[in-house]
Amino acid sequence: MSHDRAQTIKLYDNDSHQKEFTARVLSCIPSGTFFKVELSETLFFPEGGGQPADTGVMRFTENGSLTETFVSDVKIEGVKLFHFTDKAVPEGAKINGIIDWEKRFPRMQNHSGEHVVSGIIHSMFGYENIGFHLTDEYATCDYNGTLTKKDILEIERRANEAVFSNLKITCEYPSPEILKDLNYRSKLELTEDVRIVTIDGIDVCACCAPHVNTTGEIGLIKIVNHEKSHGGTRLHLRCGRLALSDYNEKQDNILRIIDMLSARQFETADLVQKLINTNQELNHEISKKSAQIAECRLSLLEDKVYGNLVIFLPDADTDTLRILADKGRTKCTGIFIALTNQGNSYRYMITSSGLELSKLVKEYNVALNGRGGGKDEMVQGTFGTSLEDIKKYFSK
Repeated sequence: MSHDRAQTIKLYDNDSHQKEFTARVLSCIPSGTFFKVELSETLFFPEGGGQPADTGVMRFTENGSLTETFVSDVKIEGVKLFHFTDKAVPEGAKINGIIDWEKRFPRMQNHSGEHVVSGIIHSMFGYENIGFHLTDEYATCDYNGTLTKKDILEIERRANEAVFSNLKITCEYPSPEILKDLNYRSKLELTEDVRIVTIDGIDVCACCAPHVNTTGEIGLIKIVNHEKSHGGTRLHLRCGRLALSDYNEKQDNILRIIDMLSARQFETADLVQKLINTNQELNHEISKKSAQIAECRLSLLEDKVYGNLVIFLPDADTDTLRILADKGRTKCTGIFIALTNQGNSYRYMITSSGLELSKLVKEYNVALNGRGGGKDEMVQGTFGTSLEDIKKYFSK
């Protein structure tokens, strides 16, 4: 049998909703811990166009027993389409393939949703989709132009109007004569075997992936986030089932906030902001009081302690610890160690009037399970040992 050309019929091109199929095994090649299986035909979509490969199972009879192997990946290598399985499948055997529909369908919803959004953006602003990545949680799309929050709301509104209109989605391979006069979106310069996905009145785009049959199957298109990227805009989409999942997650969170604040839904953001402002004011007051405590602690010390000096101040913030460390260096002839608790460890700031602390800190960290560094006049970091061990070490 000749293997110098593609032999696998791509059933997913003709029917994106078919879940099971039968085929003959053309070859089975060991590949590391997997096997690369080539079939006469397949519903398993290989990775491509930003969409991950299908997974699923193959069932076949071997030595009179029904055997099942898991299809973990599908790739096109040259002109060959290979299914990566965890078991060898006999060449010539008849298999029954079943794709993981629970993964495939949400991917189709999100990919078709991306085409709707990209088509609308192209018609509104002339921007091109320069990047697309699809996972089982969301889709990200990069566009070579800036979109404002107002723009995005209008894009989302129009996209969902297209969904509600239940427009037809057609996937086909136009003849070269038709293709050369066809105005379509494409990231690559394509000349043959170009598969065109058309959404009536919305988009015409080259794409190799399976799509839903009508925009109504997308269910809902939600742009959940946007950011600047590569000089343009990146949109994060969740469509269909994933949009519902996103809504349920946010609904659960907002209901918990409503319960905690005893508030109505439209009040929650303002009340949370009020709590944040109050918390910032309280933290500022606490910081001022902590600084005063640090000053008092230093004033109680003798004018000059011979040797090293360790001062522990519970729950001190960074500014307070720095005040303690800066002013503490004049209170001893050795090194001054300012400490506060930080989870299961102790945060330190160490100062000295004449020692090269940037070199000594390495010894301290080794001895006290620490991490950190700094300059000769001050080093900072954390010690992962007990307060007693820290005091004992620096009392030497």
